[in-house]
Amino acid sequence: MAKFRLTLLGGFRLDDEDGREIAVASRKAKGMLAVLAVHGPAAVTRERMAAIFWGDLAEERARHSLRQVLTALRRDAPVVEASGETLRLDSRICTADAAEFAALAASADPGELERALALDSGPLLDGLSAKEEAFEAWLGAERRRLSQAAAAALTRLAAHHAGQAKHEAAVQLLQRLLAGDPANEDAHRALMRSLEALGRRSEALYQYKLCRELLLKELQVEPDGATQALHDSIRRDNFTRRDSEGHGLRVVAVVPFVNAARRPELDSLAAIIAEEISRQLARVPGFRVVVQPAVVAAMRPNPDDLTQIARVLGASYLVTGSLRQPEAGVLRIAVQIVDGETAQYLWSLQQDLTARGDTADVDNFVAGTAARIDQQLTLAEAGGGADGTGDDRYDERPDAWHKTHQAGSALFSAGWSEDAVDDAVRLFREAIALDPKLALARAHKALIMAFAQDWGLLRGDTARDEARADAERALELEPTRSEVLGLAACAIAHLGDPARAVPLLERAIEDNPNNAQAWAALGATRLLQMQFETAVEALRRGLRTSPTDYRRSVWLTALASGLVRLDRLDEALDAAHGACRSDAKFYPARIVLAMVLAKLGKASEAAEALAEARRIRPRLSRAEMRRFVGGALDDLASSSGFQES
Repeated sequence: MAKFRLTLLGGFRLDDEDGREIAVASRKAKGMLAVLAVHGPAAVTRERMAAIFWGDLAEERARHSLRQVLTALRRDAPVVEASGETLRLDSRICTADAAEFAALAASADPGELERALALDSGPLLDGLSAKEEAFEAWLGAERRRLSQAAAAALTRLAAHHAGQAKHEAAVQLLQRLLAGDPANEDAHRALMRSLEALGRRSEALYQYKLCRELLLKELQVEPDGATQALHDSIRRDNFTRRDSEGHGLRVVAVVPFVNAARRPELDSLAAIIAEEISRQLARVPGFRVVVQPAVVAAMRPNPDDLTQIARVLGASYLVTGSLRQPEAGVLRIAVQIVDGETAQYLWSLQQDLTARGDTADVDNFVAGTAARIDQQLTLAEAGGGADGTGDDRYDERPDAWHKTHQAGSALFSAGWSEDAVDDAVRLFREAIALDPKLALARAHKALIMAFAQDWGLLRGDTARDEARADAERALELEPTRSEVLGLAACAIAHLGDPARAVPLLERAIEDNPNNAQAWAALGATRLLQMQFETAVEALRRGLRTSPTDYRRSVWLTALASGLVRLDRLDEALDAAHGACRSDAKFYPARIVLAMVLAKLGKASEAAEALAEARRIRPRLSRAEMRRFVGGALDDLASSSGFQES
């Protein structure tokens, strides 16, 4: 049995047979052991070793320095075998991970490849500086050789697993390979194939996007023909799958906007606005949006017969609009949602812009309007009409999307409470039972449950585990869809892992910069990380993007909390009042308002806000208030007669 173990991959460590570390202080001694270990059973001449570490000295002085290092090594750990003019690591008493790795990595046996990769803990002598030019050259060459051996082992083992249909294992190996060699196009292709085999086509397409961006940035080349052909094949399959899954989803058609001002220069602007709103609505989960050429074709021969247009397109909802100039310098844009069956208006919006129609103004209008339409369509699906009055035609629909829309809006309609959370979770569970692959239902359910856990409306590890499982499953099902990323990542942050949530939210925003929920979630996550300036900035961006969002009260409450931490109390007061106005039933907004008022020295107004929170939620306790404002209101709560729990 070996008495010593030499670890060189990922750093340097020499242990005795009991696992105790032997101190090797000399940098050159560590380097010499590495040189001997990498050469394996082959001997290294004293002349060669002296040249590597003392090449700038005369031969006699170099040999003298070598003898000194060897003497010190023999005293601490007699692992070097010296025979005349040659040196070698004594393999009878000392084993080395680098030598074992090199031998195992060259094997074709999957078990030996697994063992090799288990040994690969990082670069050779990681962290050890190479001050001598010859040693630096040797170390660089050996690191490249071992890195190439590791890449080859990963490639062979991944191919073996893929050939055995063990694609999850192949994915992990290929991701590890790409972490060390991001420009390895063969590995990108292999990863895309395994992801496709697992049914994770969206993730496979996203992998192509990463590959293409990296190759363009690093090498200024496009992916080769084989990679592009694989991407096109997966994309065709993905569209086919989505089309087959899309049956039963509500269809939305944006009718070309009317140029009621009858000014020729506004014709193109009217077309652009309709096209852009249509394009952005295509991102809304649960709806299918008809492309503009198909809408134009359906309008012939009678462009004013909305029910006929809806019938031809199979549209449940039409979005109509017009441009007018009521006075000089003013461009008035009106937008309506129309019920496709009855041709009745369900919702309308009117907004004035400058008559110039500046690009930035139009872009902001389109983004905000698309967000409002998204919200109103969701409410229409949940309650049967965008006005929330309900419609008997929709009451018995059993489909998963309807259940999802219903659950998402019902909670805000009823107000946050244990019973309301239970009802929403029940509806989400019913939606998932109807369609287990509906990622949005899982992501939204995870977020609601995460918030409810944070706020004391759900208790126990079981609910937390269920929320975490739903968030992870949603990301597996739709790893690139902005809406799913935004919801699932926010849930992950509130379940205790904000660091993991941030890159997911950044991906959601990259995919759709107008995803207001993702911006707000990023802000809330930055609050958890105590990064208050960036938190406030992200929350404000979300609020600007969707200024009438039904979740506005939650976002404003978070904004007020961030502003308090920045000691911007007047702004915090405005945000807290806005949260209260946005949703009269959202009691956390009243708690945060009370905190802001108390910090401003307005004790009586703070007590009134706290009393209003208690009226909305009679069982509100001091312990629950601490979930939102820490101990800031303990004295006020005590004087107001609040119980501890």
